[in-house]
Amino acid sequence: MVAINRRRFLEIATATAAAVALPGPPVAWGAVPGAIPTSPSQRGLFLYIDPRLGGEGESYRRAIEAAAPRHPLLQAFAGGQSLIHAPTAPGALPAQPQLAYNHVLLIALPDDPLLVQAWQREAKIDPASRSIYAFGFGHLQGSIGYLEADRNPFLHSPDVVKSPYECEWVTLTGTDRAGVGLAVDAFLKQSLVNGLVAAPGWKRTSPTLLDRDPLPPGFGVPATVPSTLGSLQRIALTQVAEDEYRGALADAGVMPRSIWQAKYFQKGQWDGAGQIASFQNYANGLHRRAYGNAVWAATFGSPSEAAAAAPKIAAAASLKPSGPARWTGDLPPYAWGIPVMGDAPSTGALDLRVSDSAVLLCAVSRKLT
Repeated sequence: MVAINRRRFLEIATATAAAVALPGPPVAWGAVPGAIPTSPSQRGLFLYIDPRLGGEGESYRRAIEAAAPRHPLLQAFAGGQSLIHAPTAPGALPAQPQLAYNHVLLIALPDDPLLVQAWQREAKIDPASRSIYAFGFGHLQGSIGYLEADRNPFLHSPDVVKSPYECEWVTLTGTDRAGVGLAVDAFLKQSLVNGLVAAPGWKRTSPTLLDRDPLPPGFGVPATVPSTLGSLQRIALTQVAEDEYRGALADAGVMPRSIWQAKYFQKGQWDGAGQIASFQNYANGLHRRAYGNAVWAATFGSPSEAAAAAPKIAAAASLKPSGPARWTGDLPPYAWGIPVMGDAPSTGALDLRVSDSAVLLCAVSRKLT
């Protein structure tokens, strides 16, 4: 018997909380004809917008529909299907099968009932004081947009015996209506899925040990972050929090000027069914700590600083030299490290290289066989 580890306990606890929190009588999964898909081709993108946003919400809906044909993440989510729209009547919540078996993009004020149920617990927002606490960013106040991505908690719940594939969940919210708008703007223009964007005038209300400033509206992404990873296309960005900056400082002896994590996509990477495949699906997902099919890009103060930091970061990742300013190794396995539970002797490759003033750590996953 394999003992459950802390990560799996937290995953189950989060999914259970989301599943049991839905108000009203429980929905039988088989009650809606055709509600339980068996093929990834049946999965689409479910768009939920807080009805209280009114005209602003309608403008977000139109902007997302207009962007869908060209936005890399929206394209990956929709899979060639039309957007699925949530009910617009105040208080009307989607059916659980709609939520569980589709990717979900949720745009809402922080006290929206569905947002509260699906909250991934990386942050806490107080609308009354327009303040937020986010791990790795600290206590902030003002008009602040907050973006967070994770796998779909309604799919990963006790009600779903075997998930037919993976579904992602992206939440766009904020400390106020202006903050929600900042989050939507960053999602549509820069494909940000994890991070904070603050309007001018924000302030830090109290210090913590891990305080990273939010991004400004219209922020730029360094050109060193590649648009492709081999045959994979970049679909999303994560603003890295202060804990990773401190980790880089501990490994390299110098703090990077900026760190981004870019997410990449290949068709089929979220298609594995069942518990074993779900570990690899998660590693290839959009959560800020998902490391598969991703590039960790740290920009330093100069090319010489990056060149000095690279071998130290490579050593911390157990990588071996493979050429001038380049190191390679195996992508660490996810979950328990036992093949039958979803890991393999090698789940992919890591490649670290120096590009001008940046150190790029590239992770390319391979499907489990």
